[in-house]
Amino acid sequence: MQKRRVASVLFLGSGGARFVVARQIRASGGMWMRFGQTQLHVDPGPGALVRALSHVPPCNPRELDAILLSHKHLDHSGDVNAMIEAMTAGGHRKRGALLAPGDALDEEPVVLPYAQQFVERVERLEENSGPYRVGDVEVRTSVAHVHAAQTYGLHFACDGMRVSYLPCGRYFEGLAEDYARHEPDVLIVNVLRYRDTLDVDHLTWDDAQRIVERVRPKVAIFQHFGTKMLERDPTALAEELEDRLGLRAIAATDGMLVDLETEVTAAS
Repeated sequence: MQKRRVASVLFLGSGGARFVVARQIRASGGMWMRFGQTQLHVDPGPGALVRALSHVPPCNPRELDAILLSHKHLDHSGDVNAMIEAMTAGGHRKRGALLAPGDALDEEPVVLPYAQQFVERVERLEENSGPYRVGDVEVRTSVAHVHAAQTYGLHFACDGMRVSYLPCGRYFEGLAEDYARHEPDVLIVNVLRYRDTLDVDHLTWDDAQRIVERVRPKVAIFQHFGTKMLERDPTALAEELEDRLGLRAIAATDGMLVDLETEVTAAS
């Protein structure tokens, strides 16, 4: 059997929601993903550039192959222009790809027009679209999420490794089934809220558990925590879920590096 290339995800932040991000209770730098030689930065929120460069060893933006946005909200895109400038040496070296929903690029764009011109390729993401090729990785999008901005999940495939990222949005019938059909080895889920009655377009912990139980990845990773989730101790919640479902469950922390190949192999 051919060995898969090294795959990892570095959490440059594990926090979400306005209060957590504004106070930086948890960082909001997004995810730095590696699939072999291909490097991707997903959802570079506020502080992403500083977090990338201050990590040990540092993440080099000039080695990025693409920057991807699931949607345009500030906690997912606050540093996108800075990251594009860093990736392209201030625009002097036109390179890399930018993948983002159309409203992040065209309607009150969070990616400024001048920065869009610095990259070699801009892809406007749509519902259930792709594959978009970035180096050795194929990227596809999910069904449209129920959220205040145009929002899509991202499905990554490389050398037999399948990783799905389920970003912000309200739970609805068919959401879990859409992710299940991609049969991800690893499912990364944004779970902002624990269990309350506020009417917001975000998953609760109960929603997240229901999705993981339906999708049945080998490894489930939770991130993008709001204050109520943090108060409930995400690590303890993940351990309880792991015991109940018999799969690997991880609560991300700031600066956590997850070797996806190792985790998937151990869970198989």
